[in-house]
Amino acid sequence: MADLKYGTPEYYAEQFADILADAIGDEPGYGDAIVEGFILAIQDWRDYYSKQVNELKRIEQRVRQTPTLFQLRKQ
Repeated sequence: MADLKYGTPEYYAEQFADILADAIGDEPGYGDAIVEGFILAIQDWRDYYSKQVNELKRIEQRVRQTPTLFQLRKQ
């Protein structure tokens, strides 16, 4: 891989090129698997971040229900 700056279009083009190299003209199953794998990756990341957001909401609710140090000092 060339020395490409992370996050640039060129960097991602190189990443995608590595994956697309697995596509074989006489075997469309490989191309289909690439597409399906991309969809699975999106779903996995979405599920992960949904769980993270739910946990942050739970923590926020606990913090809001618990007297803060600032409130305790005022008493």
